[in-house]
Amino acid sequence: MARVTLKLRGLTCDKCVQHVTEDLSELEGISQVKVTRGEDKSGTAVVTGADIPADEVLIETVKGAGDYTVETIERQ
Repeated sequence: MARVTLKLRGLTCDKCVQHVTEDLSELEGISQVKVTRGEDKSGTAVVTGADIPADEVLIETVKGAGDYTVETIERQ
């Protein structure tokens, strides 16, 4: 199972975490999403699945969830 970690910016509340989690969870090939929020509007999304979509798809999905940006993506 593949794993991707996204460093996020713009998460100001728990609703932001919910939006990003729900939108990433809807992508085909993703089985689990865990989003955590830091204290400075930053956050981390850890995505696992058998066939995780390309980085561009992940970035556009996060942007589409609200006023959030992806700073880095690390595939493992």
